[in-house]
Amino acid sequence: MAKYHSVGLSIPRLDSDDKVRGEAIFGADFMMPNMLVAKYLPSPYAHAEILSIDTEKAEKLPGVRAVITARDIPSIKAFDPHSRFHAFLARKFAVFVGQPVAAVAADDLATAEEALELIKVDYKLLPVIATTEQALRPESFVVSHEPVTEPQASSGDTTNIFDEVLFQHGDLDAAFAASDFVLERTYTVPVVHQGYIEPHTFVAWWDRPSHVTVWEPTQGAFTARNMLASVLGIPHGNITLNTTEIGGGFGGKIEGLYAPIAILLAKKARKPVRLVLTRRDELLASNPAPHTTIRLKTGVRKDGTLTAIEADVVFDTGAFSNGWIMIHVTQALPHGYNWEAWRLKGSEVLTNKASISAYRAPGGPNTAFAIESQIDEMAHNLNMDPIELRLKNLTSREVALPQAQLQGGAKEVLQALVDKGAWNKTHRLPAKDERYLYGQGVAMGFWEGGGGPAGALALMEADGRFRILLGTVDLTGSFTGMAQIAAETLGVSASRVIMAKVNTDIAPFAPESSGSQTIYAMGSAVMEAAENLRKKIFDLAAFNLNVQPQDLAMGEEDIFVAAQPEKRITLDTLYQYGTDQLGLSGPLIGQGSAGKRKRTPAYSACVAEVSVDKETGKVRLLRLVNSQDVGKAINPLSIEGQMQGGSVQSVSIALWEEIQYTLEGQVRNPGLLDYRMPTANDLPFIETIILELPEADGPYGAKVVGEPSIVPPVAAVANAIANATGVRFLDLPITPERIWVGLKSK
Repeated sequence: MAKYHSVGLSIPRLDSDDKVRGEAIFGADFMMPNMLVAKYLPSPYAHAEILSIDTEKAEKLPGVRAVITARDIPSIKAFDPHSRFHAFLARKFAVFVGQPVAAVAADDLATAEEALELIKVDYKLLPVIATTEQALRPESFVVSHEPVTEPQASSGDTTNIFDEVLFQHGDLDAAFAASDFVLERTYTVPVVHQGYIEPHTFVAWWDRPSHVTVWEPTQGAFTARNMLASVLGIPHGNITLNTTEIGGGFGGKIEGLYAPIAILLAKKARKPVRLVLTRRDELLASNPAPHTTIRLKTGVRKDGTLTAIEADVVFDTGAFSNGWIMIHVTQALPHGYNWEAWRLKGSEVLTNKASISAYRAPGGPNTAFAIESQIDEMAHNLNMDPIELRLKNLTSREVALPQAQLQGGAKEVLQALVDKGAWNKTHRLPAKDERYLYGQGVAMGFWEGGGGPAGALALMEADGRFRILLGTVDLTGSFTGMAQIAAETLGVSASRVIMAKVNTDIAPFAPESSGSQTIYAMGSAVMEAAENLRKKIFDLAAFNLNVQPQDLAMGEEDIFVAAQPEKRITLDTLYQYGTDQLGLSGPLIGQGSAGKRKRTPAYSACVAEVSVDKETGKVRLLRLVNSQDVGKAINPLSIEGQMQGGSVQSVSIALWEEIQYTLEGQVRNPGLLDYRMPTANDLPFIETIILELPEADGPYGAKVVGEPSIVPPVAAVANAIANATGVRFLDLPITPERIWVGLKSK
């Protein structure tokens, strides 16, 4: 295996000092002179026609500088009534609780809140579609955004099914007929929030009549800028998008959902405006992860050979479409196993809820809970070890799958759990006392991640250090990993590399910090830029030292002839040669432009151990071990943190989290007192096993890292509870109430 001097080291995050000292500037920390405070008025109803909005009293309130409604939105040809991003202010209809219908900008928060109370909205209440079961009834009304007088009843051409997909392979009937055991179950996963610490924040300032500058903690500067241009009809070049530090995103902060409100208020008030959402705003009206219902029918032979899988996925998309997640959930259900035949149907269904968006490996935990619970129950019925059944049906070659992914790494992550002693082959943990039941569960999963095109610049600095210019955001400490990639490529230590985030006016294109593609895609661009710069440095040094570039070696502060170390030239001198008035070479700048990378799945497997209180149904997670193939570990310390974070979120989906809705579409728990997320007291130390199976298309063999770890733990916990209690729970979260009822009904 190749030896590296920077790649593979566990280096603390470059931004650690700023974060610990409170010096990092997040969205809500950004201040400007004369900046106004913005607030929006949310719809109290899940479905209503807006008959009129009276803002006169609010506009006259002292300290109010601007009030906007949908009338203030510019008319554009590209308006899409089915797009959530075009619905940042409700127009004719409010289609979910919390949807903004008006907004104000005032001198201070108290005045802004008082102004909202003075805005009078006349609503005509309409039928609410609160569940997918309601939405699919023939007599139900349609969730509509069109300017119709009355909601329409479902008909052959008008339905709440926005989109459908179907994936088929092989002879399904024959495969089921050849099965010795067939299992049919229906699994549900509720709506959950991404749970980022920092709410959405937006600052907008029209620094010129035709130009707006925006500061936003977004995961994708170019995606957010492009959305603003599309929604408001502003030329791309007239928008400067600055990314601030970001207090978590997990897929929920990509497009900048309510940035247009701040921009329109700033234009009308002619002053900078800042809009900060509250936690209640987030839980009511951001873009959470979807509710899914997955009906599975699977077949298996007595020897453990998987035969057939039939699935029907009903995907609650909320009031606006986001079909790509539904497609992914549906086509991922084979989950890397070599089935002989399948039929996979997915339906995206509209309801009167806030529309959904990505959440770390979007749909991956939903898929894993269903199929890995199914696999586990089949293993139990066959009296087979659950890991043995999985290993038997995984393949290391490319097989017919909806995503046609290569299966490298799948067997290794499972086997690592056995080799490291994480899996108890007796399948059941011994009871330690009479009150508690103990169980162990295993699950596996994968995530392909992204590999979008990316650009980077590498510059030689005056002091002989190197600056990397990027248009991405350091969401997860990825700048540290990219500094290591640049340092490895240049031949210096990471301390010689300066990572610089710049705005959309200056930066080369950067993909979103999502899809686990930052190191995989952006790291490839950084590596190419560093290679390009290194070549220019070596060519210039070789010219001045009168040798060939291949005769040289890089030191921390100079370049020298490998065979004659005393013959050297400092990096600072080379900078001067490139920038001095008498210099001949020109500034030393490297460019990296990485094309779209091959999508390469990274596999993860997990073992969970739990105790269950027989009297109360309370679950205690005793141990969690997560094994993951990372390709090449650029920074093992950072990877361990990513694996632990994803595991915790997955466990939380299994045991606690759920946004609850009434039949009127109201959110019952819009606050962290009622929306349960785990604390340190709920969790053991999360153990990690990092496997390195390098992938040629990533920098130094790196694969996607951030998302695979969230996929299997949810199912591992569910399987552990089933192992402990003898009851299979099909609905998440697996609350004490559900367990108590299940135990009593055994």
